[in-house]
Amino acid sequence: MRQKIQLLLHRAGVFNYYCGYQYFIRSVELAVQDPDRLQSIQKEIYIIVASEFRTTITSVERDIRTIRDVMMKNGGEQLLIQMTGSSAWSHKVPYPRDLIAIFCDYLLRECC
Repeated sequence: MRQKIQLLLHRAGVFNYYCGYQYFIRSVELAVQDPDRLQSIQKEIYIIVASEFRTTITSVERDIRTIRDVMMKNGGEQLLIQMTGSSAWSHKVPYPRDLIAIFCDYLLRECC
């Protein structure tokens, strides 16, 4: 699962030297394990990631926003369009929760 997430991120120009890279990957993994976690993302995902990486929830959320911003700056909207089948992402920036959900849904459809 981790390698598939990394491949998708690399396609969008996001690499492991960004601070939120590992946070985003772990967040997607947790969402894939239990998609219901997305309904309470701070309690069910961010707090777990923060604990595992010995950081704060605020840092996790901020650094995932950085990943999203880098992704969108590097043409990530095309990847989101491919992943969702919707052209709505051509002029729209997803919230971090939405980005995690898109990756989760895509991986569940493609892998499982």
